[in-house]
Amino acid sequence: MSEWKLPWEGGCLCGRIRFRITAPPLLTMACHCSGCQKLSASAYSLTIAVPSQGFAVTRGEPVAGGLHGPHRQ
Repeated sequence: MSEWKLPWEGGCLCGRIRFRITAPPLLTMACHCSGCQKLSASAYSLTIAVPSQGFAVTRGEPVAGGLHGPHRQ
């Protein structure tokens, strides 16, 4: 895709983390591995990679690696 309508804003479902993307993705992908199925609770997970200068957390503090908490397996 050559024309991206930026910026994009998003976040987690609980609303504690918000982010803003201002650069077009370097790549997009759908993964069907069992790890991504567990993380997404779906048959696949959608992922994008953006340059670090094009990504900013606008609210909250992200946890590197995800899945942190008492119910992590």
